[in-house]
Amino acid sequence: MLVHNRVPIELSELKTKSGHPIVRAKFVSEVTVRDATEYFAAVRAGAKYDGWGHLACGNVTGVSGEVRKVLSSEQTDQSNPTPVAVVLESALARMAASLTMRLSGNANTDSFKDEAEALAWLDGKMKAFVEKRAAASGSKKTG
Repeated sequence: MLVHNRVPIELSELKTKSGHPIVRAKFVSEVTVRDATEYFAAVRAGAKYDGWGHLACGNVTGVSGEVRKVLSSEQTDQSNPTPVAVVLESALARMAASLTMRLSGNANTDSFKDEAEALAWLDGKMKAFVEKRAAASGSKKTG
Protein backbone atom coordinates (compact mmCIF):
# COMPACT_ATOMS: atom_id res chain seq x y z
CA MET A 1 0.00 0.00 0.00
CA LEU A 2 1.40 3.36 -1.06
CA VAL A 3 0.84 6.13 1.49
CA HIS A 4 1.04 9.83 0.73
CA ASN A 5 1.64 11.62 4.04
CA ARG A 6 -0.53 14.64 3.37
CA VAL A 7 -1.99 16.42 6.29
CA PRO A 8 -4.83 17.17 6.85
CA ILE A 9 -6.05 14.59 4.32
CA GLU A 10 -3.90 11.45 4.15
CA LEU A 11 -4.29 9.54 0.90
CA SER A 12 -3.55 5.84 0.51
CA GLU A 13 -4.27 3.34 -2.24
CA LEU A 14 -6.35 0.19 -1.74
CA LYS A 15 -7.99 -2.44 -3.91
CA THR A 16 -11.38 -4.05 -3.43
CA LYS A 17 -11.76 -7.82 -3.28
CA SER A 18 -12.29 -7.83 -7.08
CA GLY A 19 -9.26 -5.59 -7.64
CA HIS A 20 -10.95 -2.23 -8.22
CA PRO A 21 -8.69 0.70 -7.24
CA ILE A 22 -9.80 2.82 -4.29
CA VAL A 23 -8.27 6.01 -2.95
CA ARG A 24 -8.67 6.17 0.82
CA ALA A 25 -8.90 9.71 2.17
CA LYS A 26 -8.42 9.92 5.91
CA PHE A 27 -9.39 13.29 7.32
CA VAL A 28 -6.95 13.75 10.21
CA SER A 29 -7.28 17.44 11.07
CA GLU A 30 -9.13 20.57 10.02
CA VAL A 31 -9.60 20.66 6.25
CA THR A 32 -9.60 24.04 4.50
CA VAL A 33 -11.17 24.92 1.15
CA ARG A 34 -7.64 24.93 -0.28
CA ASP A 35 -7.04 21.38 1.05
CA ALA A 36 -10.31 20.17 -0.49
CA THR A 37 -9.41 21.80 -3.81
CA GLU A 38 -5.95 20.14 -3.77
CA TYR A 39 -7.58 16.78 -3.03
CA PHE A 40 -9.80 17.14 -6.09
CA ALA A 41 -6.81 18.07 -8.23
CA ALA A 42 -5.67 14.46 -7.63
CA VAL A 43 -9.02 12.80 -8.40
CA ARG A 44 -10.56 14.85 -11.22
CA ALA A 45 -10.71 13.71 -14.84
CA GLY A 46 -7.24 13.01 -16.21
CA ALA A 47 -5.58 13.11 -12.77
CA LYS A 48 -3.83 10.27 -10.94
CA TYR A 49 -6.97 8.94 -9.20
CA ASP A 50 -9.44 9.54 -12.05
CA GLY A 51 -11.85 6.60 -12.17
CA TRP A 52 -10.91 5.29 -8.72
CA GLY A 53 -13.53 4.73 -6.02
CA HIS A 54 -13.33 6.89 -2.90
CA LEU A 55 -13.28 5.78 0.74
CA ALA A 56 -13.55 8.72 3.14
CA CYS A 57 -12.87 8.17 6.82
CA GLY A 58 -11.58 9.92 9.91
CA ASN A 59 -12.91 13.31 10.98
CA VAL A 60 -15.31 13.53 8.04
CA THR A 61 -18.06 15.22 10.06
CA GLY A 62 -15.64 17.89 11.32
CA VAL A 63 -15.36 19.71 7.99
CA SER A 64 -16.96 23.13 7.59
CA GLY A 65 -20.00 23.81 5.43
CA GLU A 66 -17.81 25.68 2.96
CA VAL A 67 -15.49 22.65 2.61
CA ARG A 68 -18.47 20.27 2.28
CA LYS A 69 -19.73 22.46 -0.55
CA VAL A 70 -16.40 22.08 -2.38
CA LEU A 71 -16.29 18.33 -1.69
CA SER A 72 -19.79 17.81 -3.10
CA SER A 73 -19.43 20.09 -6.11
CA GLU A 74 -16.45 18.47 -7.80
CA GLN A 75 -18.21 15.45 -9.35
CA THR A 76 -16.88 15.01 -12.88
CA ASP A 77 -19.68 12.96 -14.47
CA GLN A 78 -23.19 13.61 -13.16
CA SER A 79 -24.65 10.66 -15.15
CA ASN A 80 -22.11 8.21 -13.67
CA PRO A 81 -20.67 9.69 -10.48
CA THR A 82 -17.60 8.11 -8.92
CA PRO A 83 -18.59 5.74 -6.08
CA VAL A 84 -17.90 7.29 -2.66
CA ALA A 85 -18.16 5.40 0.64
CA VAL A 86 -18.03 7.46 3.83
CA VAL A 87 -17.17 5.71 7.10
CA LEU A 88 -18.96 7.23 10.09
CA GLU A 89 -18.81 5.46 13.44
CA SER A 90 -21.81 7.30 14.89
CA ALA A 91 -25.21 5.84 13.97
CA LEU A 92 -26.74 9.33 14.18
CA ALA A 93 -24.09 10.74 11.82
CA ARG A 94 -24.69 7.86 9.37
CA MET A 95 -28.43 8.48 9.46
CA ALA A 96 -27.99 12.22 8.77
CA ALA A 97 -25.40 11.56 6.05
CA SER A 98 -27.60 8.95 4.35
CA LEU A 99 -30.52 11.37 4.27
CA THR A 100 -28.33 14.11 2.77
CA MET A 101 -26.89 11.70 0.19
CA ARG A 102 -30.33 10.45 -0.84
CA LEU A 103 -31.61 14.01 -1.20
CA SER A 104 -28.66 14.79 -3.49
CA GLY A 105 -29.87 12.07 -5.86
CA ASN A 106 -26.42 10.43 -6.05
CA ALA A 107 -26.91 6.65 -5.80
CA ASN A 108 -23.12 6.13 -5.88
CA THR A 109 -22.56 7.59 -2.41
CA ASP A 110 -23.41 6.01 0.93
CA SER A 111 -22.24 5.89 4.54
CA PHE A 112 -21.04 2.88 6.53
CA LYS A 113 -20.15 1.80 10.04
CA ASP A 114 -16.70 0.44 9.14
CA GLU A 115 -14.20 0.20 6.30
CA ALA A 116 -14.83 -3.50 5.58
CA GLU A 117 -18.52 -2.83 4.96
CA ALA A 118 -17.64 0.25 2.85
CA LEU A 119 -15.11 -1.67 0.73
CA ALA A 120 -17.61 -4.47 0.06
CA TRP A 121 -20.16 -1.89 -1.15
CA LEU A 122 -17.49 -0.11 -3.24
CA ASP A 123 -16.59 -3.43 -4.89
CA GLY A 124 -20.10 -3.77 -6.34
CA LYS A 125 -20.49 -0.08 -7.17
CA MET A 126 -17.10 0.06 -8.91
CA LYS A 127 -18.04 -2.87 -11.17
CA ALA A 128 -21.13 -1.01 -12.40
CA PHE A 129 -19.23 2.31 -12.58
CA VAL A 130 -16.44 0.85 -14.74
CA GLU A 131 -18.91 -0.89 -17.06
CA LYS A 132 -20.99 2.26 -17.52
CA ARG A 133 -17.85 4.37 -18.07
CA ALA A 134 -16.52 1.93 -20.68
CA ALA A 135 -19.87 1.90 -22.48
CA ALA A 136 -19.99 5.72 -22.52
CA SER A 137 -16.39 5.86 -23.75
CA GLY A 138 -17.15 3.37 -26.52
CA SER A 139 -20.21 5.30 -27.66
CA LYS A 140 -18.22 8.54 -27.79
CA LYS A 141 -15.58 6.88 -29.97
CA THR A 142 -18.14 5.42 -32.38
CA GLY A 143 -20.57 8.37 -32.30
